[in-house]
Amino acid sequence: MKLPSKDAKILGQGITGSEGSRAVPWMKAYGTNIVAGVTPGKGGQEVEGVPIFNSVKEAIEAVGSIDVAVQFVPPKFMKSAAIEAIEAGIGLHIIQAEKVPTQDASYIVALALERGVNILGPNTAGMISPSRKLKLGLVGGGNPSKMFIPGNIAVISKSGSMAAEISLSLKSNGFGVSWAVGIGGDRIIGSDFVDMMLALEEDAETKAYVIFGELGGTYEERVAEYIQKGKIKKPVVAFIAGEFTQILPSEVQFGHAGAIIEGSRGRPDHKRQVLREAGVKVADNFDEIADLVKALAS
Repeated sequence: MKLPSKDAKILGQGITGSEGSRAVPWMKAYGTNIVAGVTPGKGGQEVEGVPIFNSVKEAIEAVGSIDVAVQFVPPKFMKSAAIEAIEAGIGLHIIQAEKVPTQDASYIVALALERGVNILGPNTAGMISPSRKLKLGLVGGGNPSKMFIPGNIAVISKSGSMAAEISLSLKSNGFGVSWAVGIGGDRIIGSDFVDMMLALEEDAETKAYVIFGELGGTYEERVAEYIQKGKIKKPVVAFIAGEFTQILPSEVQFGHAGAIIEGSRGRPDHKRQVLREAGVKVADNFDEIADLVKALAS
């Protein structure tokens, strides 16, 4: 994945809807360069001064090449909107919709891989970089500076709200963030912790990572594997939520759609074990995260 630049040109898909029209003024106020929107049948309109086009092709013809497509369309329209933007050659796609049908998400992730482009989400709050004044999606709401200040820690979380909570805690302890990213909580997502961390390995501003994981999936175990292979070299602090779920019946469902356990893999205690074995500083409770970051800086 290539991280978007400060001046990246952003396309908003579905910004005439309720979520999109709410997000656009927040993104613009932060400094994000939104150059066009797309909603079929609503070409010629504007949202907060952003021109709306009927198709991605029309938008690109009018404003030139696009770096990032941020999608605010409902889950049932996600697939067609993503196909259109991927086939237009846009390099990064941020998909906000949650509860996207697994078959649709699988198709889009496979298409993106085939075309050499990247997807963040589905079910992501987006990503934000305070130093770049770049806010892609709903992350941080209408007052992102309350949580996110410039710094050297990259916060990567399955939960967008927890990315904000961790960043606020770091801020209270004198640390800022280079990037804060919600990778998404659906069963199928386009970019995981490792994908983001490999991109951030090349980011001079980022000196360390904080990752927030949870039960289910094997994304955190993959982080441990890449650290042991020497592909992730910057120090990592991790917190894995969901300990209480291990004493409850296995048929009970929790949180994100991606919270699926297979044997021991996916269990919070297993994730903590393999991360510690790889040299990651693992917080036993949320309040320890900032202390472990301080220890890295000392």
